[in-house]
Parts: sequence; C-alpha cells; structure tokens
Amino acid sequence: MALLASLVTPGVDVIHVMGGWLGGRDVFQKYHAERHAAQFRNSTTRSSGMAIRPLTPDICLVHVNWSMTGDTVFDGKVRQQPRETIITWIVVRDGERWLIDAAHDTNINQTVVGSGYRKPTS
Repeated sequence: MALLASLVTPGVDVIHVMGGWLGGRDVFQKYHAERHAAQFRNSTTRSSGMAIRPLTPDICLVHVNWSMTGDTVFDGKVRQQPRETIITWIVVRDGERWLIDAAHDTNINQTVVGSGYRKPTS
C-alpha cells in the first residue's frame, strides 16, 4: 500500500464509493491497507479506459472507468456481479511525475446508467 500511496499528494482528498472522506496520504494508505487485508484481499481491478482533460499545464481532470471482481460484500461473501465504478481524479504535476490530489469514486448502477450515459473513453 506504500506504493499505492506514493501515487497521491501528501494532502490528497478522496471520497470513496461508500461516501467516506480520506484526508491525507497517511489516512489514504491506512484505509487501503485495511481494505486490502480483508474485503479486497482476493480482488482484481481492471481499468477500461479513461478521459483526460488538461485544465492548466500542471493540472488535469481525469475520469477512469474501472471494474473489480473477487471482492467480498459486507457479510463476507464473494460479490457475484463485477463492481463497476467511475472515478474522477484531479492530478497535479510534481516534477516529472503526476500525482492524484483529489478523487471521487462512484459505483455505477447498471440498471439506471446504461452505456448511452457513459462518456466513451480510450
């Protein structure tokens, strides 16, 4: 999880899919370490494309479509359907690297949000 945390700024703000706010790199790393030790221990995550829109030369807005399989739901049973989400990042240039400074992740309800209402990505 230290490697994951190295992708975010020290003051990162993240809203996860359940609506919780993770403020700062240390909180971000602790939360993900706890989740990956239990609920996400056997999960696989795949991105299915992203859209990047530069806001300034050093700041971009990024939308990433991704899915997860193998995670467990709150009763400990393996989730039967893949979870699909879209996450929005604000990324900032830090020298030669780009770091996530803010993120908001949302589960996609496929019965409500069809493919016609999802921005195509590359």
